[in-house]
Amino acid sequence: MTRRTIDMHLSRRTILKGMGAVASTGLFPSLAFAQAGKGPLSAFFGAGNLEAGAGIKWAHGLNLALTGTGAAIGQAMTQGAQVAADLALASGGPEITLKLNDHQGGLVPASVTGVRRLISQEGIKSLGTSYGPASEALFPLVANSSITTFWSGGAGPGGLNKQNVWVTMALFAVDPATGGLAYLAKRFPDAKKLALVGQQENGIGAVKEIAPKIWPQVSSGGAVLDAEYVNIGTTDFSALVARLKSARADAIFTTIYGNDQGYMIRQLREAGVSIPIMSIDLATPTVPDIAGDAVADNCFLAVDGYLPESENPYNKLFVDTYSQKYGTKPDYFAANFFEATAILAALVARAKKAGKNPEDPNVLSQVLAENPTFPSVYGGSASEPGLMKFNPDDHSVSKPIGVFEIGAKGVLKKVATITKDSTELGDA
Repeated sequence: MTRRTIDMHLSRRTILKGMGAVASTGLFPSLAFAQAGKGPLSAFFGAGNLEAGAGIKWAHGLNLALTGTGAAIGQAMTQGAQVAADLALASGGPEITLKLNDHQGGLVPASVTGVRRLISQEGIKSLGTSYGPASEALFPLVANSSITTFWSGGAGPGGLNKQNVWVTMALFAVDPATGGLAYLAKRFPDAKKLALVGQQENGIGAVKEIAPKIWPQVSSGGAVLDAEYVNIGTTDFSALVARLKSARADAIFTTIYGNDQGYMIRQLREAGVSIPIMSIDLATPTVPDIAGDAVADNCFLAVDGYLPESENPYNKLFVDTYSQKYGTKPDYFAANFFEATAILAALVARAKKAGKNPEDPNVLSQVLAENPTFPSVYGGSASEPGLMKFNPDDHSVSKPIGVFEIGAKGVLKKVATITKDSTELGDA
């Protein structure tokens, strides 16, 4: 099993150089950092000092795919988290060191053994995790160790109502499925026969329950074909393509993700299957690289879609810092782990400010539940950040969700706003 540990920090001078001023929104002045001193996050969390966690050294674990087909995703997640750690340090917050575990593309043994090692040997005090079963298998360990955990990649319903587990993204496939299907039916009113393509690892509820219920409603009596399932890591979709052609499907709703999605899209289009495809995940840059021009051929995405070009000031701070550090713009996966790690920094600081020891069991979850609203890189406007709000009861989160048309090289164009569990479509 591969294990990598990183300890990378930018100096305050490096972080601030070239950033430009970020206008204070007035929405989050007391969420975390105390009101003294200045820093890049002060416009959103208040400024930092000793009272707000400065000087605290905090080991934060990340449980990711660092090798195999998901390696590019794991790298983006790591980089997003590191930017948040850098900005927190430069803002007078805690010094967060990332400790990485490679679950090797979602393998449960590698996940459990590796995270147990992070707790016992690396001394992590919190955890960010990705993938379905690889994360769900950790919940007993999380409960026993009181390690506050943020599920920020591939999160499913299994993470709800779990002690010290907070889902920081729309539930994988489940939350955007209803709105995505409604948009598909409206955009393509002649589409009646819907094909379902999924993977057993995650998103099962969207394929087995939501799509069969919602599609007949939104398509005026349309039918759902028997669901097709493919193994993670599939590169040859010829048999699936042949079955879809034989069934004469009019549209596809798929929950497959990672490189597999790129191979499927490319092989469908190469076989002359031009029907619309609604996905719930887009791994950039690997999927556009694999699918080539086909990714821009009648392909759509229903997700808490991230737009790096958003003028939201919190997002601009993230994008500018990320681009300066890594030489490229962040993607959806980097954005989710940036948000979660920034929330971690805010919680540590908030606990300190309240006179509590952030290392004590359940303290971070307690202070989160007391004030569950945070700035988001999703949504917002040129003058205001977006908003994400946790449900203290089931530990889910509400944040902007949309339908996006996928363009060349995976560039997204938002075409509708959707709300989880609703068929109503809002403007882009």
